[in-house]
Amino acid sequence: MIGMMKVTRKKWIIPIILAGVVSLGGLTVNTGICAAEVVEGAAPYEGDYEKSRNEALRDAMRTLLEEKVGMYVRSNTEVDMGVVVSDKIASRSTGYVKIKSIISEGVQGGIFVIKADLEADDTNIETKYKDDVAKAMAAALEPRVANVAVVGYGLDGQVQRDERAVNIVSQYLSDMGIQTVVNDNVAQLLAHNPNPLPADLRQMARRDSDNNANSVLSGTLRDISVHKDSSGYYQSEVEGSFSLVGIQNGYSQTYVERFAGVGKTPEAALFAARRVAAAQATENLARSTLKTMQFENRGGVNNLNTSVEIQGITDRAAHSNFFNNLLEGAHCRITRTGFAPDGAYKIKIIASGWDSLYELTQEIIQAAADNGITLIPLESTSKIILQVQ
Repeated sequence: MIGMMKVTRKKWIIPIILAGVVSLGGLTVNTGICAAEVVEGAAPYEGDYEKSRNEALRDAMRTLLEEKVGMYVRSNTEVDMGVVVSDKIASRSTGYVKIKSIISEGVQGGIFVIKADLEADDTNIETKYKDDVAKAMAAALEPRVANVAVVGYGLDGQVQRDERAVNIVSQYLSDMGIQTVVNDNVAQLLAHNPNPLPADLRQMARRDSDNNANSVLSGTLRDISVHKDSSGYYQSEVEGSFSLVGIQNGYSQTYVERFAGVGKTPEAALFAARRVAAAQATENLARSTLKTMQFENRGGVNNLNTSVEIQGITDRAAHSNFFNNLLEGAHCRITRTGFAPDGAYKIKIIASGWDSLYELTQEIIQAAADNGITLIPLESTSKIILQVQ
């Protein structure tokens, strides 16, 4: 398969990108279990006052959320997992953060700075964190495994493995059902060549005799610049260059993009840009790969490789047997099954004769309905998730 390269324009991230746009007004929270704090947020100002104000306010929310999530972590890896959890919480702040009042706001140099009195719902945040930990554990049921290596090129010329970026990449992959294995051979290659050929990555991965991975996700984070703005904040620019390569096949795809970050120190500004470069590159490459490699054609018949997840099961023995029979009746070969810590039943399948996830989903829903079971489809781009009603 011919590799593809995506090169897009620079994006401002302060300090991390949000998965979607959130409403900043009318946020509610369960009072009585909240802690109020005055938090400062900052965003680059490029002429659009309202846009910069909203970004600065979201930055303040994320800062508060990261402090709260930090109460539940116990290791360096969990610290970076907390970064990912904070991203997700901040993308839908309703129920987690309430804006009590704006203390001050305005443009300072090229930065919009805002101070806000915020309330955080500690109970909801703790629940969300623990839920994401459980989901990360459940992802281990999926048989997909990827080698991971990320190397940073600093402004001072130092080249070294970026442990925090590796943790962030691994967490995003885990959320998508992909296990990760750190590969030192690939890291050494990246330290000498920031943009290796796919064939070189495959060769390095295959040198590990204990390696059961089927892909390599490698990346370099090159610090371009960092300077102090007249506001007192530092602005940085980082280029992320990432590749996802199949070890046993010809698949390869590359993602290159520049990001800017803001922080109160040069190190904080650079990390703000690095963290989102790692996260966005991982999501982009992994989702594109899953979508591309999910379908294969043998003898003119489409074979769909995917997972089916059934949530809300009350009788494990009866329901697992029911859904196994249902899927086999829909021309699906079951390759692996298991229950996740949250109770969801996961079935890895190869489905023959189906052109899309949508068609197979509708078949499963109708077959279940014919047997008196109502299923509600939940949003997913890489697998089928159904909720028993």
